[in-house]
Amino acid sequence: MKNIVIALFSLLTCFAASAQKDTKVELPPIVFKGKLTFERKVNMHKQMEGFMKDRPEMASMMETFKKQIPKYRTDIFELTFTDKQSLYKPAPNGLMELKGMMGSFPADKNIIFNDYEKQQAIAEKDVFEKVYLLNDSLKNFKWKITEEFRKVAGFNCRRAETIILDSVYVIAFYTDQILAQGGPEGFNGLPGMILGIVMPRLNLTYFATNYENYVADEKILVPPTKGTKKKSSELEADLKENTKQWGEFANRLLWYINL
Repeated sequence: MKNIVIALFSLLTCFAASAQKDTKVELPPIVFKGKLTFERKVNMHKQMEGFMKDRPEMASMMETFKKQIPKYRTDIFELTFTDKQSLYKPAPNGLMELKGMMGSFPADKNIIFNDYEKQQAIAEKDVFEKVYLLNDSLKNFKWKITEEFRKVAGFNCRRAETIILDSVYVIAFYTDQILAQGGPEGFNGLPGMILGIVMPRLNLTYFATNYENYVADEKILVPPTKGTKKKSSELEADLKENTKQWGEFANRLLWYINL
């Protein structure tokens, strides 16, 4: 009996040692190129409340709007990338159609090309029925990297935080498995690809949902060419001048346009 117990104990010890060995985290292969699918989700009811919070006279109209639109809007974008460049744009049929009184939101279907070697960003944005082609340096974010981790689209990601546009708090989740230091919209500057963005004040999130490990043709990574050429700072100055009578409503619009 004693020998049986010893044998069982030895067997269990071997299983435990084997399990510990198997659960060791193996470093994933480094990703140089591919395509990520992003889901952009906005709480439109909360977004509307934010726009109207200083306009109590609009409360009745706001409730009418809410009845005509879904609470959440979800759009699909694609980010095709190499370690040197990326192209972010709406997926085919990826934009949700809105019916009723709410029309297209400014800068809701951006096309953004980033060149990480040249530190250059070229963006096509639709703003108030006009198309602008913005040529700028990559945005400079002051990220604070934390010790929090989570998985996004199968990748191990680390949390980082920053403040943009003076008062908008941003949470990002990035993976150093992907060498390109970009992300959705104009977000960049972390030690790897940003796969998740959360902006509570804007009631807006971006999260990668799928990754494909190929780029069929790197020649598709070309900047957009459509629109009136401007710098982002010039567009912002023009919009501030033309919407100054809108008060806080205009300031909130600029938050979304400047992403």
